[in-house]
Amino acid sequence: MGASTASFVTTVVVGIVITLVVGVLLRRIGRDFLAEVYGDRSLSTSLNYLLVTLYYLFALGLLTLVAGADLGLAGVQLVVVRVGIFLLVLGGVYGVAVLALERARRGRREEDLEDDFRRGAEGRR
Repeated sequence: MGASTASFVTTVVVGIVITLVVGVLLRRIGRDFLAEVYGDRSLSTSLNYLLVTLYYLFALGLLTLVAGADLGLAGVQLVVVRVGIFLLVLGGVYGVAVLALERARRGRREEDLEDDFRRGAEGRR
């Protein structure tokens, strides 16, 4: 195995492990957020699977691009830089996903508060 092949394989293996760990975390967090937002267990589960599938497709696509990038480095340095780039972009994607879930939850809470307020106002009339 040549240096470039070894660095490619190492980057892919490390990237897949990181992708799987972060995907499991996103699935757990997404399940709780979506269950709170939608209440309907089957709907929140389905949406969560869609979200996690999108994450995996994006992360693995990003991994293939980063692993194949020729950065003018060699050996361990190349692997570390590739994994670093992958982690930075993946962290951003994870953050955006969590923010989107939080925004959906906040919107649902505001709708519930408005509904409660309207019911209370109608009850006083």
